Formats: sequence, structure tokens, C-alpha cells
Amino acid sequence: MKKIQLIIFMLTMALATTACVKLGGKPIDKKFYRISPVRAEAATPPASDIVLKVRRMSTSDLYNSRELIYQMADGRIESDFYNMYFVAPGNMLTSELRKWLGASGQFSHIIEPGSMVVPTYTLEGTVNALYGDYSGETPAAVVKLQIFIVDESTAENDIVFSKDYARREPLAEPDPQALVKAMTKAVQDIYSELEHDLAHAGLKDK
Repeated sequence: MKKIQLIIFMLTMALATTACVKLGGKPIDKKFYRISPVRAEAATPPASDIVLKVRRMSTSDLYNSRELIYQMADGRIESDFYNMYFVAPGNMLTSELRKWLGASGQFSHIIEPGSMVVPTYTLEGTVNALYGDYSGETPAAVVKLQIFIVDESTAENDIVFSKDYARREPLAEPDPQALVKAMTKAVQDIYSELEHDLAHAGLKDK
């Protein structure tokens, strides 16, 4: 019995010592980033009665991580444990897209799934690429999005607009901060092009 009690005591002391070492060690220095595109134009009052529901964009499994992703030479993919997005990329880009389109003046309201308001159209999207490309001589941020506008009032949920968007933005410096800045510029350009495309897509009030 005493032998068992001694073993338990020794294990308890070992665990306590381990905990003390971890608490007393140097904290991990992580940095968190946000892709936050800014429209060049000021917000415009709504010019139509179109209500747009914007679903959360899905993300390709390869880039569905809060850690920054790097494409290296020879097909290697690396994730950066110390440099991360503050929230998951799909959530982040969806939130920014809702704000962007809300300020465009093309829609009376931008709503989220779960709203009791009946939408005129629904926007769905996929983040097909979001990474830093370090595989060549010129590092760059790569962003690719696929956007659909769906009319859910039709029997087949007709797609009334569809387009793939891609941008490759060179980096000022080969570091995480410059990468996020370049990604932000790429997303701004894509959202600006999408806004222009939707203005000429023939979307109508119902």
C-alpha cells in the first residue's frame, strides 16, 4: 500500500514540475492578421429594392486554415504556425464582402442565412486559393474566388450569374505582413470587379 502511495506521490510531483516549467517558459510569439479591403468610393444609398442574401463562402480544403499558407518550390506546401488570420478565411472574406456590397448601393439590404427576410437573390462563393507563392523568383499573393448568384424562387434554383476571379499580387517584401497586405490588395481588386459585374448583370427587382 505504501509503495502505491509513493508512486502516486512521485507522479503528482512530476506533473506539477512539468506544469511549472511550461508556465515559466517564454510565451509563443504569434501574430494575427486580418484581410480588410477598403472601397475607393464612398458608400452609396440603395438604388434598388433587391435584397441579397450572402451565404458564408466555403474554402478549399487546402487553404481552409487560420495559419498562413505558403506554396514553396518542388510542390511543397507549408503552413505558418506563428502567423495566422484572426478568424477563419471563409468567415473573414464573407464578412468583408457583405460590407463591401452593402456600401455599393446596388441592394436595398444585405442579409445573412437565418434571416426572416425573403431574399431576391442569394450569393454563394468558394475561396479556391489564398496563399503566398514562394515557388519562383518573384514572391506573390494568390487569391482565387468563385462567385454565383442564385434565384432561389425558381424550381431549379437557377444560377443567374457566375464568374471565377483570380489575382496575383507581387510582394514588397517576402514576409507575412507584406503577404497579408498583398492579399488585401488582391481581394480589393476582386470585390471591385465583382461589384462592377453585378451592376451590369441584369439583376432585377421582383
